[in-house]
Amino acid sequence: MMSKKKNQYRNKQPQQSKAEVTPKVEKGMNWTAFFLKALLFLAVVALVIFYTDQKGYFIADQRNNHIDRKWKSFYRFTETKNADVILLGNSHIVTGVEPFVLSDALGCSCFILAQSGVDIKDCWFQLGEALKLTVPKLVIVETFGLNNKEEANEDLVPITQSFEAHQDAAYKLQKMPAMLPVDAWVQAWSPTIRNHSFLLTDTARIHFNMQNPPQPQPYKLDLGRFARFPSGLTDSIIALYDSLGAAIKGDEYRLSDYAKKYLKKVMDLCEEKDIPVLFLTVPMYYKHIDNYAAWKKTLGEELQKYPKAKWLDLQQPYDTLIYTKEAFENTRSANQHLSNIGMTLTAYKLADYLQKNYQLPDRSKETVWINDFKNTDHFAYNQNVVGGMTGYVSIARDAVIGQFQIKEMYVKETEAANQLIIKIQDNPNLSNSVKAMLEIEYQNQRFVTPIDMYPFKEVMPPAHKVYTANLRKDVKVVGIKSLQ
Repeated sequence: MMSKKKNQYRNKQPQQSKAEVTPKVEKGMNWTAFFLKALLFLAVVALVIFYTDQKGYFIADQRNNHIDRKWKSFYRFTETKNADVILLGNSHIVTGVEPFVLSDALGCSCFILAQSGVDIKDCWFQLGEALKLTVPKLVIVETFGLNNKEEANEDLVPITQSFEAHQDAAYKLQKMPAMLPVDAWVQAWSPTIRNHSFLLTDTARIHFNMQNPPQPQPYKLDLGRFARFPSGLTDSIIALYDSLGAAIKGDEYRLSDYAKKYLKKVMDLCEEKDIPVLFLTVPMYYKHIDNYAAWKKTLGEELQKYPKAKWLDLQQPYDTLIYTKEAFENTRSANQHLSNIGMTLTAYKLADYLQKNYQLPDRSKETVWINDFKNTDHFAYNQNVVGGMTGYVSIARDAVIGQFQIKEMYVKETEAANQLIIKIQDNPNLSNSVKAMLEIEYQNQRFVTPIDMYPFKEVMPPAHKVYTANLRKDVKVVGIKSLQ
């Protein structure tokens, strides 16, 4: 009886029809949705990168970014004016020539378009864009970037810094395959990608950038000067030369095919524009290179392939009177540079050579040029004092005193004392000192008094010599009676 009831109960249970059973079907990958999501994700990432790039959140410290400063100055300058001389190279030219001194001495405009840590390929890259903006009267190529370096071994940091400083996007795209390996293309355009490690290593820089967004800077003429070494060689470093010998062996110098290729590219660019080229060798300390003659022979064999170009080699013959220990960076490491004084000395030696060998524009009477340079340190040593130069008083100009032709005599007023400056046309009778008989006013009375004047060692204008003496603040110079 119980069994019968159980069967009846079971029969009452709903039975699922076979037709109602739906087999499970594995769904395939929806690739369209996947790619749309991936594209959306990449778009968001790209927008974030673009935003942070525009805001400058990942920009490195810019206080010493002389590359960016000089290119911004060059773009602005060439909007209305011509750059007369362009100097190319690496750190040896950046710290080797004082461009304001060179410009003041020549009476024209000289720009250093160079970057530390690069080679001749970067010179080609810099020159290519520069020639889109101006046509100089002379291109100077410093020779230290001509070496045995191979393209594959290049340090990408200075190349990327140089690449970033340029504003012509079309030109950068055109030259990018030559300048950078493929895996560096994106980071060359984006500081966020290039410096994304700041998220882990330098969040303070990100916070600083967020609180101090980039601001437009007022225009200031920058010719590419980068003075890094305020003092010269010390006796302890010089002693190392005596005990260890030279830091470089000249007979080991070689030139790679890569260097030769890009040198030819530089020369071809100048040939197309009919621009003369000067090769310049900025010196290192005379004990720094053993057998430089071998170096010079190897380099000269390549440079002589370009017979129209001249070569000013300041390493040999070496000017021992000018390039003393004060002129060099205090190091015996292989890559030695000039000190700040050395930069000035080289600028004057270069200016003298250029005046004797090239016809460059003389803009020293042009108001626009004067306004650009009149407040630079060496302007008055080379050019006449003009209006608007605070603290300068011209006393005499274009005067013949005995056997001497005075270009100008002026007083430079300083807080401690006044400086009397006399610029005398160069001639064989000039000695290491001159005695000037001055007419002065002192305590409301006029006197004629002698004063000995001596030359500035680091001031060497091409056409005249500069003599100076200090004066008391309460003495006023009225004129000059004689000079001997």
